[in-house]
Amino acid sequence: MALLTFHSTPLVQEYQSTWISRASFFACLCFLVCAFAPFLVAYSSHGFWVKHHVHREKPNVSFKYQALLLARSPTSEITWSTFAEYNLLNSQYLHFPSITVSERDENDDGFMDGLDLKLEFESNETINFINMILIFSYRLKDISTINMESLGVIQYDSGIPLTGLHFVGDLQWVQKRMVEFRQTDNRYNQTIVRQFEISDLLRAYNARDYGTELRNGHYLPIHGPSDGLVRIHTYIRYTEAMLEYAPGLWNVLKWAWIQYASVLLVFVYAMGVIKNVVFSQQMVPTWNEKRIKTVADDSRH
Repeated sequence: MALLTFHSTPLVQEYQSTWISRASFFACLCFLVCAFAPFLVAYSSHGFWVKHHVHREKPNVSFKYQALLLARSPTSEITWSTFAEYNLLNSQYLHFPSITVSERDENDDGFMDGLDLKLEFESNETINFINMILIFSYRLKDISTINMESLGVIQYDSGIPLTGLHFVGDLQWVQKRMVEFRQTDNRYNQTIVRQFEISDLLRAYNARDYGTELRNGHYLPIHGPSDGLVRIHTYIRYTEAMLEYAPGLWNVLKWAWIQYASVLLVFVYAMGVIKNVVFSQQMVPTWNEKRIKTVADDSRH
């Protein structure tokens, strides 16, 4: 008849020595190796202390119905803006356009996905250069709360007279330094157009730590006979922001602990094998005692 095992008790081999002994020194050395070697290995592999994270976030963008237009011909300029002071300063070049604006929420998530703007103005001049500045309200809130006024600049220069221009591009987040974690930044939530010299305006905007710009732009110039109107049609897509930020202390420690613990498991197993060989072969002198491991031993541990 076959025999079945209904209960088993392991045999424990204990190696004992005094506090001041080679065995005690070896055990302390193994503990120190297990504690500090994983840290050195994880740290030397780089990325132990996370200094920056990248987060994708869909911004809350809206067109502020503020714009500035500058068109040039070989002999004169045509300009217009939504700013009364600018129009007054450039009244001799002022042409009032017809404008149609619509913003779309294509996936019904509560955030606008793009801007469709059509602008046309009368001109008997041959237009060779078009520069248009659009102003947006831009908000981020997941990692840090950022409220700002931002720009999108459309610029096209042609050696052939233009009767119109089509533009398609992306309004993208740009930054020159990392965003602070869980901070509120309203530094740029104020009017950008404080000076009406375009070069000064763009220089001041470029000095900011972060903003937006139009990228992946595609231009389709329209040439040919003119009916006295210059037409500009733009579609700008609002893209997700790739936000680089300095993580908080808890995020840094959490990621460091994951790396440390994963290496620690390897060292604990390796040190266990080494200690078993050293003590079982009596490479350091100890007193040996064999006993059966009981449930009481487990409860004490």
